[in-house]
Amino acid sequence: MSKRTVFLLAAFLAISSQGSAAGPLDRWSFRLSPGGVMPLGGQYNDTTKLIKVVSIGAGLTGGLRYKVSDYFYLGADYGLNWMQAKHDYRPFDYKEMGPALNVMMLTVNSTFVLSTGFGINPYLTLGAGLYPWRFSQRPLWGDPWPAPADPTRTFAMNSFGLNTGLGAEKHVSSRLAVFVEVIYHYLFSRNPGRFGTDDFNEQDFLGLNIGLSFDLGKK
Repeated sequence: MSKRTVFLLAAFLAISSQGSAAGPLDRWSFRLSPGGVMPLGGQYNDTTKLIKVVSIGAGLTGGLRYKVSDYFYLGADYGLNWMQAKHDYRPFDYKEMGPALNVMMLTVNSTFVLSTGFGINPYLTLGAGLYPWRFSQRPLWGDPWPAPADPTRTFAMNSFGLNTGLGAEKHVSSRLAVFVEVIYHYLFSRNPGRFGTDDFNEQDFLGLNIGLSFDLGKK
């Protein structure tokens, strides 16, 4: 685990440990959400956007959320997303291997609840984190492709990123809630020194998650 990831998680735990006079788990919830992900405007090379190279993919995200107040939460999430490379853009050696773009998301987020007491609670999220990604020879986290213009390097990187999104949550029991959210991710993935080209630039992705949230404390 990188120093940046350790720092983000430590900051989250330090903040969330404040004000926990109730039971140790009463303010915590666990969230799990499958979903979809698609690239938006980033360039793969000087003539082709990334969305032309990879298909809309799938992902799975899990994490913990801490309730600071009825209107403010802190959360830490881990997600893995997979987008298959389209056949015409696969390197020749990997044509039949199902190569893909894999993007992990290790993020710390703030959630601002916009209204409560109406059954469905809309919210806004803002966050940042580490996004390890690679163009993989096989579907899920296989060996990486060579970099576009420097085959001595791998087409993979641990990029810093930002995210923001909108969602809505509804409790279906005293401890269980369902939610849906749309999240925008922006990755600082441009690195001409590593990839040998300036054409592969910053990338952005749009994710749709539908999931469950389970309150861990006593009810």
